[in-house]
Amino acid sequence: MSVKKSTTEETPEMESLKEELANLRSDVASLVASLGKISQSKVAEATDSVTETLEENTNWDDMKSQIEQARAQGEQLSRDLSEEVTRHPLASIAIAFGIGYIASKIVK
Repeated sequence: MSVKKSTTEETPEMESLKEELANLRSDVASLVASLGKISQSKVAEATDSVTETLEENTNWDDMKSQIEQARAQGEQLSRDLSEEVTRHPLASIAIAFGIGYIASKIVK
């Protein structure tokens, strides 16, 4: 058989539960504040990382531009050389033969 407790006996238990609930709310609020600080820190780190990546990409873009310029100069040199060979075919053959002969003597 169960005996009901009087309302006066429940009051101290209710007060205790209310205090525990208040403490729990305080702890949760503290945790939320801590998570907010951690989140701000992570956002700052991510921002720094993105900024650094953008700076590296800017350097990469400069490097790509320089590579493109070197390629264009190489193509222009190749066209100029081809035109000279077309204008002076015998001299070109003689020069090529001379370079080959000298290279073969150096290698031996």
